[in-house]
Amino acid sequence: MSRDLIIAAKCAPREGHLRDIKKAGLQAVELYLSEEIMENLPKVIGLCKKFPFRYAVHAPNAVYNPRKLRKLTEAINAEIAVFHNVYWEDEWKRVAKAFKGVKTKLCVENTSSTHDSVKFMRRYGWGRALDLEHAQMGSAGVYEEEFITVMKEAAHIHLTGYTHGSQLWHTHIHHSPRHNSYLLDLLRKARYSGFVVSEAKKSLQTYAEFKKLKEFYQKWRNK
Repeated sequence: MSRDLIIAAKCAPREGHLRDIKKAGLQAVELYLSEEIMENLPKVIGLCKKFPFRYAVHAPNAVYNPRKLRKLTEAINAEIAVFHNVYWEDEWKRVAKAFKGVKTKLCVENTSSTHDSVKFMRRYGWGRALDLEHAQMGSAGVYEEEFITVMKEAAHIHLTGYTHGSQLWHTHIHHSPRHNSYLLDLLRKARYSGFVVSEAKKSLQTYAEFKKLKEFYQKWRNK
């Protein structure tokens, strides 16, 4: 089994969500961020420090402030910072400058193609945040030989209950247990170690759902 494959939940830094995730027995969280959230960093940092999670953060798409993002990642010891490919070239250079010397691994998430991240990996030495929902939508399913190759390059994973042709966008991993057991098996085969973020919409960010997520992960891990 992958030595350090850990299932993580995704949510905004709200106390109720974080409390439910902890109660469910999950150990890692990727934080959804927005302009409003970034304007209240002292409150966010104080809240996150109350919980013993391993953290990743997702840079907000509607606001550009890499210095604030660095402040957050360092304050909560975030292991990963994920970016969508939404910035201009000069803005990416300022991101690289702002995060110079930071231990947090910067990763760029694929949106339309798994090739999206490659230019950042080559230019800046950043990581691949592999969103498997996006990848399956772009390739109309799973082409195992190609997926394993890309998985081997991944530093961070987003996974949902989506399967080709379904309407399970941004549902938890356990909403497609057979398919996602298969994808986790591929990650194991690729020797992936890191976060696998169950990227579910807000209506599914409940204690009952987080508990089912934990149970699914334990069942897969123990099989």
